[in-house]
Amino acid sequence: MIYVRSRRPMVTLGASGLAFALLFALLAAGAARLPGGWVASIALAAGSIAAAAVTASAALKLRSWPLGRLGLFRDRIVIIQGRHEIRAVWNRMETVTLADPDSWPDLHLTDRLTIQFRNEPAVGFKPAQFGLQPVACRDLILRLRDDAKLRGRLPEFDSVRDLAVRDVMAGELIEPRL
Repeated sequence: MIYVRSRRPMVTLGASGLAFALLFALLAAGAARLPGGWVASIALAAGSIAAAAVTASAALKLRSWPLGRLGLFRDRIVIIQGRHEIRAVWNRMETVTLADPDSWPDLHLTDRLTIQFRNEPAVGFKPAQFGLQPVACRDLILRLRDDAKLRGRLPEFDSVRDLAVRDVMAGELIEPRL
C-alpha cells in the first residue's frame, strides 16, 4: 500500500476556475460593446473575478501540497521525500516516538517522528509533509510494528519498481487507519 494524497481535484478546480475566469472576461468585454449591455458586463466581470479567486485559492493549496510518499509493506516502511528514500524494516524498530531525542530526561514533544533501530542510526521525518497527523502516523507505525498479522495484509516489497508500478491509494485521508 502506497499512500499519497491526490492532487487531481485541486488541479481540476484550478483549471475550471481559470477557464471560467477567461470565459466570463470575454463575455463581459463583448457585453460592454453592446448598447445597454453595461449591466450584463458588470455581472460577468464579477463572475470573472470570483472565478479568478477560485483559481488563486487552488494554486495556493497546490503549492503547499505534500510532496512525499509513504509506502507501507509487509516487511518494511518506505519513506520517499523528493529523491531521498528511507527504508525501515519493521522487526528492527525499537522505539517510535514524537519526543525530541536530545531532550532526555525531560520529554519535549515535537511534530517530528523518530524511529530508533537496533544497531543502526535513527530515522526521522515529519508526517505533516505527507499530509498526515503526527500522532495518528505514530500510532499506525507502532500498530503495524507490533502486529505481524495486520502487516500480513500489506503487499510485499519487491524492488524500487514497485513504488512506480503499484496502484496508488489516493485520497484526503488525514488519520491513517487499516
